Amino acid sequence: MHTQLFGPVKQWGFVVRDIDAAMQCWVEQLGVGPWWGYRNVPLKSRFEGVDADIVIDVALSYQNGVQIELIQQKNDAISPYRAFYDTPHAQMLHQVAYMVPDLDAAVAQGKAAGLAERGMLSNAYSRYYYLDSPALAGLVVELMQADPAFVADYERCAAEAAVWDGSNPYRLLG
Repeated sequence: MHTQLFGPVKQWGFVVRDIDAAMQCWVEQLGVGPWWGYRNVPLKSRFEGVDADIVIDVALSYQNGVQIELIQQKNDAISPYRAFYDTPHAQMLHQVAYMVPDLDAAVAQGKAAGLAERGMLSNAYSRYYYLDSPALAGLVVELMQADPAFVADYERCAAEAAVWDGSNPYRLLG
Protein backbone atom coordinates (compact mmCIF):
# COMPACT_ATOMS: atom_id res chain seq x y z
CA MET A 1 0.00 0.00 0.00
CA HIS A 2 1.32 3.44 -0.93
CA THR A 3 1.41 5.99 1.92
CA GLN A 4 0.51 9.61 1.28
CA LEU A 5 3.56 11.75 1.96
CA PHE A 6 1.78 14.50 3.93
CA GLY A 7 -1.65 12.98 4.72
CA PRO A 8 -4.97 14.24 3.37
CA VAL A 9 -5.31 17.50 1.43
CA LYS A 10 -6.64 20.11 3.85
CA GLN A 11 -6.79 23.19 1.60
CA TRP A 12 -7.13 24.39 -1.98
CA GLY A 13 -5.61 27.88 -2.27
CA PHE A 14 -6.49 30.37 -5.00
CA VAL A 15 -4.70 33.61 -5.81
CA VAL A 16 -7.19 36.28 -6.89
CA ARG A 17 -7.11 39.84 -8.19
CA ASP A 18 -10.15 41.02 -6.19
CA ILE A 19 -10.91 39.10 -3.02
CA ASP A 20 -14.34 40.70 -2.55
CA ALA A 21 -15.48 39.80 -6.07
CA ALA A 22 -14.07 36.28 -5.66
CA MET A 23 -15.92 35.72 -2.36
CA GLN A 24 -19.12 37.07 -3.90
CA CYS A 25 -18.79 34.60 -6.79
CA TRP A 26 -18.19 31.66 -4.47
CA VAL A 27 -21.21 32.65 -2.30
CA GLU A 28 -23.72 33.66 -4.97
CA GLN A 29 -22.82 31.30 -7.80
CA LEU A 30 -21.42 28.27 -5.97
CA GLY A 31 -23.15 28.51 -2.58
CA VAL A 32 -19.85 28.26 -0.68
CA GLY A 33 -19.54 30.20 2.56
CA PRO A 34 -19.32 31.74 5.01
CA TRP A 35 -15.92 33.37 4.52
CA TRP A 36 -13.61 34.12 7.45
CA GLY A 37 -10.38 36.01 7.09
CA TYR A 38 -8.22 39.04 7.49
CA ARG A 39 -7.31 42.15 5.57
CA ASN A 40 -3.85 43.72 5.32
CA VAL A 41 -1.93 40.78 6.82
CA PRO A 42 1.81 41.53 6.93
CA LEU A 43 4.06 38.56 6.13
CA LYS A 44 7.75 37.96 5.66
CA SER A 45 8.40 36.28 2.33
CA ARG A 46 11.38 34.32 1.13
CA PHE A 47 10.92 33.39 -2.51
CA GLU A 48 13.64 32.08 -4.80
CA GLY A 49 16.23 33.29 -2.30
CA VAL A 50 14.87 36.86 -2.04
CA ASP A 51 13.48 38.20 1.24
CA ALA A 52 10.62 40.71 1.14
CA ASP A 53 7.73 42.08 3.19
CA ILE A 54 4.34 41.39 1.67
CA VAL A 55 0.78 42.32 2.58
CA ILE A 56 -2.19 40.11 1.74
CA ASP A 57 -5.92 39.84 2.24
CA VAL A 58 -6.94 36.24 2.94
CA ALA A 59 -10.40 34.67 3.02
CA LEU A 60 -11.18 31.13 4.15
CA SER A 61 -14.23 28.94 3.66
CA TYR A 62 -14.89 25.22 3.79
CA GLN A 63 -16.52 22.66 1.54
CA ASN A 64 -16.96 19.09 2.80
CA GLY A 65 -14.34 19.72 5.49
CA VAL A 66 -11.67 21.04 3.09
CA GLN A 67 -10.57 24.66 3.39
CA ILE A 68 -10.79 26.95 0.37
CA GLU A 69 -8.40 29.88 0.64
CA LEU A 70 -8.53 33.08 -1.42
CA ILE A 71 -5.39 35.26 -1.37
CA GLN A 72 -4.98 38.75 -2.76
CA GLN A 73 -1.51 40.23 -2.50
CA LYS A 74 -1.78 43.97 -1.86
CA ASN A 75 1.75 45.07 -2.78
CA ASP A 76 4.24 44.35 -5.58
CA ALA A 77 6.95 42.65 -3.50
CA ILE A 78 8.36 39.31 -4.65
CA SER A 79 6.52 36.36 -3.11
CA PRO A 80 5.13 32.92 -3.91
CA TYR A 81 1.99 34.72 -5.20
CA ARG A 82 3.45 37.57 -7.25
CA ALA A 83 3.89 35.75 -10.59
CA PHE A 84 0.12 35.23 -10.82
CA TYR A 85 -0.41 38.96 -11.29
CA ASP A 86 1.52 38.76 -14.57
CA THR A 87 -1.14 36.41 -16.01
CA PRO A 88 -4.54 37.33 -17.47
CA HIS A 89 -6.46 35.04 -15.09
CA ALA A 90 -9.06 36.40 -12.67
CA GLN A 91 -8.11 33.70 -10.19
CA MET A 92 -5.81 30.73 -10.31
CA LEU A 93 -5.44 27.55 -8.29
CA HIS A 94 -2.10 28.18 -6.66
CA GLN A 95 -1.61 25.55 -4.00
CA VAL A 96 -2.75 22.36 -2.40
CA ALA A 97 -2.00 22.43 1.32
CA TYR A 98 -1.35 19.93 4.05
CA MET A 99 -1.29 20.26 7.85
CA VAL A 100 1.73 18.46 9.22
CA PRO A 101 2.72 17.71 12.82
CA ASP A 102 6.40 18.59 12.29
CA LEU A 103 6.95 21.29 9.67
CA ASP A 104 10.73 20.95 9.38
CA ALA A 105 10.52 17.15 9.08
CA ALA A 106 7.80 17.46 6.40
CA VAL A 107 9.93 19.89 4.38
CA ALA A 108 12.82 17.41 4.58
CA GLN A 109 10.50 14.56 3.52
CA GLY A 110 9.27 16.60 0.57
CA LYS A 111 12.82 17.35 -0.54
CA ALA A 112 13.76 13.68 -0.19
CA ALA A 113 10.78 12.81 -2.43
CA GLY A 114 12.05 15.20 -5.12
CA LEU A 115 10.11 18.38 -4.34
CA ALA A 116 12.08 21.64 -4.33
CA GLU A 117 11.66 24.35 -1.71
CA ARG A 118 10.28 27.33 -3.58
CA GLY A 119 9.53 29.76 -0.78
CA MET A 120 8.41 30.40 2.77
CA LEU A 121 6.05 32.87 4.40
CA SER A 122 5.98 33.69 8.09
CA ASN A 123 4.42 35.92 10.68
CA ALA A 124 4.60 36.05 14.46
CA TYR A 125 2.49 32.88 14.72
CA SER A 126 3.33 30.55 11.86
CA ARG A 127 5.53 29.52 8.97
CA TYR A 128 4.24 28.21 5.64
CA TYR A 129 6.56 26.39 3.24
CA TYR A 130 5.99 26.12 -0.51
CA LEU A 131 7.41 23.18 -2.43
CA ASP A 132 7.10 22.41 -6.13
CA SER A 133 8.10 20.14 -8.95
CA PRO A 134 8.14 20.67 -12.71
CA ALA A 135 5.61 17.84 -12.93
CA LEU A 136 3.09 19.95 -10.98
CA ALA A 137 3.11 22.59 -13.76
CA GLY A 138 2.83 25.69 -11.57
CA LEU A 139 0.79 24.20 -8.72
CA VAL A 140 2.68 24.33 -5.42
CA VAL A 141 2.45 22.26 -2.25
CA GLU A 142 1.98 24.30 0.92
CA LEU A 143 2.95 22.81 4.28
CA MET A 144 1.36 24.25 7.43
CA GLN A 145 2.19 23.42 11.05
CA ALA A 146 -0.74 21.54 12.61
CA ASP A 147 -0.56 23.08 16.07
CA PRO A 148 -3.58 22.43 18.35
CA ALA A 149 -5.02 25.98 18.20
CA PHE A 150 -4.78 26.06 14.39
CA VAL A 151 -6.45 22.66 14.06
CA ALA A 152 -9.22 23.59 16.54
CA ASP A 153 -10.02 26.78 14.63
CA TYR A 154 -10.02 24.88 11.33
CA GLU A 155 -12.40 22.25 12.69
CA ARG A 156 -14.71 24.86 14.27
CA CYS A 157 -15.04 26.80 11.02
CA ALA A 158 -15.49 23.64 8.92
CA ALA A 159 -18.29 22.47 11.23
CA GLU A 160 -20.02 25.86 11.04
CA ALA A 161 -19.73 25.93 7.25
CA ALA A 162 -21.29 22.46 7.03
CA VAL A 163 -24.56 23.84 8.45
CA TRP A 164 -24.33 27.42 7.15
CA ASP A 165 -27.75 28.91 6.36
CA GLY A 166 -26.53 31.62 3.97
CA SER A 167 -26.58 34.45 6.52
CA ASN A 168 -23.60 36.66 7.35
CA PRO A 169 -21.42 35.36 4.47
CA TYR A 170 -18.44 37.72 4.90
CA ARG A 171 -16.51 37.74 8.18
CA LEU A 172 -13.18 39.36 7.31
CA LEU A 173 -11.46 41.38 9.97
CA GLY A 174 -9.63 44.57 9.04
